[in-house]
Amino acid sequence: MPRGRPSHHPVVTLNKQALDQITDQHDRLSLVDRIFDMVVAQIQAGRLTAGQRLHSVRQLADACEVSRDTVARSYDKLVAHGHLESRPGSGFFVKLKGRPARSNVESPVSQPLPEWWRFRLVQPVSGLISTSGVGSLPPEWLDESGLGKAMRAVARASVRNLTGYNDPLGYLPLRQQLQAKLRDVQIEAPVSRIMVTSGATHALHLVVLSHLRQAGEFVLVEDPGPFLTLDRLLAAGLNVLYVPREADGPNIETLREHCVQHRPKFYFCSSVLHSPTSSHISPYKAYQILRLAEEFDFTIVEDDTYSDLMPIGAAAGAGATRLASLDQLERVIYVGSFSKTIAPGLRLGYLCASQKIIDWLLIYRTVTEIAGASANERVVYQLLSQGGYRHHCAQLRGRLDECRQPVMDQLSAIGCTFDQQPNSGMYVWATLPGEPNALTIADELSKSGHLTAPGELFSRKAGNRSKMRFNVSRTLHSPLLPALDHLLQVHRRR
Repeated sequence: MPRGRPSHHPVVTLNKQALDQITDQHDRLSLVDRIFDMVVAQIQAGRLTAGQRLHSVRQLADACEVSRDTVARSYDKLVAHGHLESRPGSGFFVKLKGRPARSNVESPVSQPLPEWWRFRLVQPVSGLISTSGVGSLPPEWLDESGLGKAMRAVARASVRNLTGYNDPLGYLPLRQQLQAKLRDVQIEAPVSRIMVTSGATHALHLVVLSHLRQAGEFVLVEDPGPFLTLDRLLAAGLNVLYVPREADGPNIETLREHCVQHRPKFYFCSSVLHSPTSSHISPYKAYQILRLAEEFDFTIVEDDTYSDLMPIGAAAGAGATRLASLDQLERVIYVGSFSKTIAPGLRLGYLCASQKIIDWLLIYRTVTEIAGASANERVVYQLLSQGGYRHHCAQLRGRLDECRQPVMDQLSAIGCTFDQQPNSGMYVWATLPGEPNALTIADELSKSGHLTAPGELFSRKAGNRSKMRFNVSRTLHSPLLPALDHLLQVHRRR
């Protein structure tokens, strides 16, 4: 960095080397966009904090070996996107976008914030060294060739397919493919009871919007469980009742107690490849849940986002049972997604339910959007109907199987332990040695460019604060593990 830097500048690396790292990953971006991404990466990693002044245009131009005009345009873009604010006569200052205002907190480094971490995992910045906490597969694992062919096939079709509004339930040929797909997991659903959505999160949003309209209503969720589901329920002002998730499903005694005391209307859960544990609900507990749903008249929302990462026909052999296959959509709303297996950016999922629920969902869907994304639906139809999708998913499952045990062995070697050892799926749920606060560890790792998923994001239980969720596809051979080992040793010596 140039000499004469003001003493209150943060210790950061906004220089040619940092810019080259962005360039290596985004060689098609302009210099303005590369500098933009470099600064955003420093902000998201906590190296630049709210209220801190950036280097002057001249200083950063000299450090990055670019023109002052390029830096000036980059700063203007950062201001436009809400990352910086310009103070005439003083320079440019960090303005963290989306961060809750807290008078007693100067930065996410001084006191880690779970809500800020959730944002990091959903929208990871570029230039990170490792991303074991992210909930998606590496881009190179996805079927880019098959997706490209499907998109070209849709592009060659008549534009008249896109000139009118799409069916609010979704593209009929796609729903017919989904109907056949659901039979593979023993769910019988006529196409009139299948709705295509913009991902699983959109499906959950429609359920909340249409059936949980009054703040203060009681709903059940698993603990630990997916943080996006919890955030959506809390945002709606609902009273959330936490049900401990065990190795074979929810704690039935706690579930019953909540039902007796609060009469909840909905229970949000995952039967297969639960996040973050990759565990399954056993047949015994599946029957118990359905009996309670009938006794206390609540609806189950079964999130099967990771369904295609579970071998077809393997659920029964692994002691897992989907609630919708037992219930056949009487009290269960079943939710699926292609975001994990095709492409996160495609944003396409689906749900199926009783005809009464589907009719009610349709009313609320047309209020928020007239129909879904017709082009995306036709792309996924092409992938499913041409037969390549099954083979692609089989390859993904095989690659995950190759990663899982080596990752667990490497985590065990640095002292991590596991309450259960999954035999399928994307995640392992590990307890850090010495049981430190995983959120603090994760925040320190983020300073050196490692994005992890600490247990506090997924659970309110104190016993889960020393746990981390590891995406095995992004952890194997990752520089995270030696960095984590070193940091844990430092903490044990303190």
